[in-house]
Amino acid sequence: MTVPAPPDAAPPAFDLLPALIRTPDGRIRQWTTGAERLYGWPRQSALGQSAHTLLDTEPAEPAEAIGAALRRDGVWQGRVHQRKADGQRLDLAAHWSVAADSPTEVLEVAIDPGNAGSTEAAYRLAAIVDSSEEAIIGKDLAGRVTSWNRAAEQMLGYTAAEIIGRPIALVLPDRLLAEEAAILERIGRGEPVARHESTRRRKDGTIVPIFLSISPVRDAAGRIVGAATIARDISDRIHMREALRTSQMELVHVSRLSELGQIASALAHEVNQPLAAIANYAAAGRRTLAAGNGAGAATALERIGQQAGRGGEIVQRLRDFMRKRPTETRPEPLAEVIEESLSLALIGMHERPIRLTRWLDPAAGTAVLDRIQIEQVLFNLLRNAIEAMAEAPQQELTVATRRREGNRVEIAIADTGPGLPETVRARLFQPFVTTKANGLGIGLSICRGIVQAHDGTLTAEPNPGGGTIFRITLPASCAAVPDPRNV
Repeated sequence: MTVPAPPDAAPPAFDLLPALIRTPDGRIRQWTTGAERLYGWPRQSALGQSAHTLLDTEPAEPAEAIGAALRRDGVWQGRVHQRKADGQRLDLAAHWSVAADSPTEVLEVAIDPGNAGSTEAAYRLAAIVDSSEEAIIGKDLAGRVTSWNRAAEQMLGYTAAEIIGRPIALVLPDRLLAEEAAILERIGRGEPVARHESTRRRKDGTIVPIFLSISPVRDAAGRIVGAATIARDISDRIHMREALRTSQMELVHVSRLSELGQIASALAHEVNQPLAAIANYAAAGRRTLAAGNGAGAATALERIGQQAGRGGEIVQRLRDFMRKRPTETRPEPLAEVIEESLSLALIGMHERPIRLTRWLDPAAGTAVLDRIQIEQVLFNLLRNAIEAMAEAPQQELTVATRRREGNRVEIAIADTGPGLPETVRARLFQPFVTTKANGLGIGLSICRGIVQAHDGTLTAEPNPGGGTIFRITLPASCAAVPDPRNV
């Protein structure tokens, strides 16, 4: 849509439009010159007033239906009766909409169909459409472009002259052609189309991510004749989202490296055991060879190989724990994930009087998760539980799983430590909240972020027998696999 310049100097197009912007609580934040002319209230008298009280607005549809349309589609069109400053009632065509990327304020535009100046009003509406920062595209039910504002030209590269009358498919990636046909069918039946993220193809072939809302266009008789699309380029938002995801991955990796320091000395002790055994078996092998005992030497070599494998397993677990990579979720057996986390968390704890109990529900056999990330969460919770019981007379660590409603599984980790102080419990998962003298207070915050990224939850509660219980819920996979190691 290309709007010629008016013959005389005029205020900005939006100010000419009979329009107001109201805040979430209904107060008028902006009141145009067009609204002053239509309703009779000067701007200073209208600003800050309740829009519906000032205008005594009576929509033709229930308020609940209008609110639902604004939340679902971002736009509502219909008839309203409103009051002028002199008390006269007006029967108006209304177009209410919310911002595509910040649905906190509502723009109300009113057109008086009986006004002799309706042509001027139509011009004003065309002017605001053309000057909008968002791409506004009209199309008929056959998918042919009927209007194309300047923002659409800038976003997609086609001028209005180039594309009006041509199929909207020109700007659609091939994978969206069937979806577009289905949307037009729904619009033709009068069904709503929810606002959503999508993509479009520019004239130069590049793909642009957009956030769009689609609403029906009706003729004077009320028949649906097409659709109007309001689209905003969200490339910056996508870039920010990716940057945030990268930063989160960096933070998670740094957290893993920080936790690595907690087990470095214990790991050295653990690896030293197979190394010492290898040295002993090597010495024994030399003696048996010197004595001409080939069978004894072979046995010593076999034991050396076993101890070398044990040491390699310890190092591999550590390498997996430190590995930095993108999130990759897939069905994983919970028992294996728990066992690997326990084997790492219990390094160096053999001399502690810790009683470990496993209650693994066969019905909670598998969950959809990123193995490395969830093992990090479990390691953190297990080490916290072990440290919390350091001075406890009874040190009982329990790990349990069970199937939950809604296709979920739960992992519970319980300890018999002193429990959480009441002042800490409410803020436990906030950054920089810790019960440790030398703790940074970021571990549990990161753990909850990881679990929430898996569409799960992480909570803490007092253990009835003393101590704390942490509960993790995760999406279950389609099939539960019984685990033979259930104890």
